[in-house]
Amino acid sequence: MVIGIIAVLAGLLMPALNKAKREANRAKCLSNMRNMQVAQWNYAVDNHGYLIQGGMAHGGAHADAELTWFNTLNKYYGNKLINRCPSDDSPYWETPLTGTQLRQTSYGINAFLDRDLCPWGPGFALPDPNGQYLKIERVRRASETIQFVEMAYTGDYAAADHAHPNLFASAPTALYPSLAIPSRVALQLQAHAHGGKKIDWRARANYGFIDGHAASLTVREAFKSVYLNHFDPASPQPQP
Repeated sequence: MVIGIIAVLAGLLMPALNKAKREANRAKCLSNMRNMQVAQWNYAVDNHGYLIQGGMAHGGAHADAELTWFNTLNKYYGNKLINRCPSDDSPYWETPLTGTQLRQTSYGINAFLDRDLCPWGPGFALPDPNGQYLKIERVRRASETIQFVEMAYTGDYAAADHAHPNLFASAPTALYPSLAIPSRVALQLQAHAHGGKKIDWRARANYGFIDGHAASLTVREAFKSVYLNHFDPASPQPQP
């Protein structure tokens, strides 16, 4: 009888304990992102306002591993940058995704804020090296513009250090015609790292904003459409 009672109590407690662990992981991840944003600001102060850049390509190749933002920010963080979310159980920390390319960070930056990767922006049509969001002062809506994301645990982007949000609004997929955007987001981001299903508008992950704060958002809150999102600095803010 005693064993039976203990089993019942354990069954009742486990969901609460699991929820507490998820919340603790989410909070630690948010702290990591805030510290990264502080390091970004310190870097910008010392480097005439310039933003950090991505250096690890997706699809199996290294673009410029020395350039990658987490190498850059380590110099501005004090201690070693904590670049792994406690919820991140990607197999590619120990096993190369392709060749020798291991996962080196749970996080990535928004390509709109990368000098060489920005898909469009001010001066994009002309070969103006200062045309994109090259420096932090060019981002006029810093409190609404995402810089850091949680990268997908598996797939082509699992060993990358940046995401391409302009691709989130690509053509609908055959498997998920009514969930085109969430399915595209899930290819690059671990959009459900802190709640919800993998391919769902309500999938929840953490995001770091360039003004220094971090927040947990659903896919719908982060990227409602190509015209309403928190990634393109020129896009209006989406409403829940």
